[in-house]
Amino acid sequence: MRAYIYDFMIIFSMSIMTLGIVGIWRMPDVYTKLHGASKSVFLGVVLMAVSATVVSESPITYRVILLIMIVVVTTPISSHAIGRAAYVMQERMETPGAVDESRTLLREEEPTWRL
Repeated sequence: MRAYIYDFMIIFSMSIMTLGIVGIWRMPDVYTKLHGASKSVFLGVVLMAVSATVVSESPITYRVILLIMIVVVTTPISSHAIGRAAYVMQERMETPGAVDESRTLLREEEPTWRL
């Protein structure tokens, strides 16, 4: 029975990550692509790691818990860094109806060239 639960969780996590790839492919700008990528990969990797605890022994379970904690910390940080870099490089939002409400980072007199 544990093997069936493991198989179901692996298939479910792989389908979540596949939907994230479809989201990256279909979304119009870097911000929405980043949202789809970070959320789906986070959920897929955590679910895959949890599925490993179903059939593993105690030492592997501790390593999986450490892996989950690392993913919980690094995914939001890396997503924020990529989004901020895109904003600093003045990537425009192409999503219909998107409004840049911050206007605190970039002023109008800053150059429009890229690094």
